[in-house]
Amino acid sequence: MTQPIAAIAALSLAGAVALAAIGAHAIGSDPAGRRLWDTASFWHVTESLGLLALAALWPRLSPRLALAGALALGIGAAAFCSTLYIQAVTGTAPVAMLAPAGGTLQILGWVLVALACLRGGPNP
Repeated sequence: MTQPIAAIAALSLAGAVALAAIGAHAIGSDPAGRRLWDTASFWHVTESLGLLALAALWPRLSPRLALAGALALGIGAAAFCSTLYIQAVTGTAPVAMLAPAGGTLQILGWVLVALACLRGGPNP
Protein backbone atom coordinates (compact mmCIF):
# COMPACT_ATOMS: atom_id res chain seq x y z
CA MET A 1 0.00 0.00 0.00
CA THR A 2 3.01 2.30 0.45
CA GLN A 3 3.51 3.00 -3.25
CA PRO A 4 -0.10 3.97 -4.10
CA ILE A 5 -0.33 6.30 -1.08
CA ALA A 6 3.03 7.89 -1.94
CA ALA A 7 1.98 8.30 -5.59
CA ILE A 8 -1.32 9.92 -4.60
CA ALA A 9 0.54 12.25 -2.23
CA ALA A 10 3.03 13.22 -4.94
CA LEU A 11 0.26 13.88 -7.48
CA SER A 12 -1.63 15.89 -4.88
CA LEU A 13 1.49 17.98 -4.24
CA ALA A 14 1.85 18.57 -7.98
CA GLY A 15 -1.76 19.72 -8.05
CA ALA A 16 -1.18 22.00 -5.06
CA VAL A 17 1.74 23.71 -6.80
CA ALA A 18 -0.25 24.11 -10.02
CA LEU A 19 -3.27 25.51 -8.17
CA ALA A 20 -1.07 27.92 -6.21
CA ALA A 21 0.29 29.23 -9.49
CA ILE A 22 -3.19 29.52 -10.99
CA GLY A 23 -4.43 31.31 -7.89
CA ALA A 24 -1.63 33.84 -8.08
CA HIS A 25 -3.05 34.96 -11.43
CA ALA A 26 -6.76 34.12 -11.22
CA ILE A 27 -7.73 35.66 -7.90
CA GLY A 28 -6.45 39.17 -8.45
CA SER A 29 -6.56 41.64 -5.61
CA ASP A 30 -9.73 40.48 -3.84
CA PRO A 31 -8.55 40.10 -0.22
CA ALA A 32 -11.30 37.65 0.80
CA GLY A 33 -10.71 35.46 -2.24
CA ARG A 34 -6.96 35.60 -1.71
CA ARG A 35 -7.32 34.49 1.94
CA LEU A 36 -9.55 31.57 0.95
CA TRP A 37 -7.18 30.51 -1.84
CA ASP A 38 -4.15 30.77 0.45
CA THR A 39 -5.92 28.74 3.14
CA ALA A 40 -6.87 26.06 0.62
CA SER A 41 -3.31 25.97 -0.75
CA PHE A 42 -1.80 25.71 2.74
CA TRP A 43 -4.00 22.78 3.76
CA HIS A 44 -3.66 21.13 0.35
CA VAL A 45 0.14 21.04 0.75
CA THR A 46 -0.02 20.16 4.46
CA GLU A 47 -2.33 17.18 3.99
CA SER A 48 -0.39 16.00 0.92
CA LEU A 49 2.85 16.01 2.93
CA GLY A 50 0.99 14.19 5.68
CA LEU A 51 -0.01 11.46 3.24
CA LEU A 52 3.58 11.21 2.08
CA ALA A 53 4.72 10.77 5.69
CA LEU A 54 1.99 8.19 6.19
CA ALA A 55 3.32 6.23 3.21
CA ALA A 56 6.82 6.31 4.71
CA LEU A 57 5.53 5.00 8.05
CA TRP A 58 3.21 2.41 6.50
CA PRO A 59 5.23 -0.75 7.36
CA ARG A 60 5.12 0.18 11.06
CA LEU A 61 1.37 0.88 11.20
CA SER A 62 -1.74 -1.17 11.69
CA PRO A 63 -2.76 -1.63 8.04
CA ARG A 64 -6.54 -1.35 8.48
CA LEU A 65 -6.36 1.76 10.66
CA ALA A 66 -3.73 3.33 8.40
CA LEU A 67 -5.89 2.73 5.33
CA ALA A 68 -8.95 4.17 7.05
CA GLY A 69 -6.86 7.18 8.10
CA ALA A 70 -5.47 7.67 4.59
CA LEU A 71 -8.95 7.54 3.07
CA ALA A 72 -10.34 10.00 5.60
CA LEU A 73 -7.39 12.34 5.04
CA GLY A 74 -7.63 12.20 1.26
CA ILE A 75 -11.39 12.60 1.04
CA GLY A 76 -11.42 15.24 3.77
CA ALA A 77 -8.67 17.30 2.17
CA ALA A 78 -10.34 17.08 -1.24
CA ALA A 79 -13.70 18.21 0.17
CA PHE A 80 -12.23 21.00 2.30
CA CYS A 81 -9.74 22.42 -0.18
CA SER A 82 -11.91 22.17 -3.28
CA THR A 83 -14.70 24.00 -1.49
CA LEU A 84 -12.35 26.85 -0.56
CA TYR A 85 -10.83 27.00 -4.06
CA ILE A 86 -14.29 27.26 -5.63
CA GLN A 87 -15.50 29.79 -3.07
CA ALA A 88 -12.40 31.93 -3.66
CA VAL A 89 -13.25 32.18 -7.37
CA THR A 90 -17.06 32.31 -7.27
CA GLY A 91 -17.74 33.94 -3.92
CA THR A 92 -20.00 31.13 -2.74
CA ALA A 93 -19.42 27.63 -1.42
CA PRO A 94 -20.58 24.95 -3.88
CA VAL A 95 -22.22 22.80 -1.19
CA ALA A 96 -23.18 24.02 2.26
CA MET A 97 -21.20 22.36 5.06
CA LEU A 98 -18.81 20.53 2.68
CA ALA A 99 -15.75 22.38 3.99
CA PRO A 100 -16.56 21.68 7.67
CA ALA A 101 -17.30 18.04 6.83
CA GLY A 102 -13.96 17.82 5.02
CA GLY A 103 -12.17 19.36 7.98
CA THR A 104 -13.85 16.92 10.33
CA LEU A 105 -12.74 14.02 8.13
CA GLN A 106 -9.17 15.33 8.23
CA ILE A 107 -9.26 15.40 12.03
CA LEU A 108 -10.70 11.87 12.09
CA GLY A 109 -8.01 10.77 9.64
CA TRP A 110 -5.21 11.97 11.89
CA VAL A 111 -6.81 10.31 14.91
CA LEU A 112 -6.96 7.05 12.95
CA VAL A 113 -3.30 7.46 11.95
CA ALA A 114 -2.42 7.99 15.63
CA LEU A 115 -4.26 4.78 16.51
CA ALA A 116 -2.50 2.99 13.65
CA CYS A 117 0.82 4.15 15.11
CA LEU A 118 -0.08 2.95 18.59
CA ARG A 119 -1.29 -0.41 17.38
CA GLY A 120 1.69 -1.00 15.19
CA GLY A 121 1.97 -3.22 12.20
CA PRO A 122 3.71 -6.43 11.24
CA ASN A 123 7.18 -4.77 11.45
CA PRO A 124 7.00 -2.41 14.47
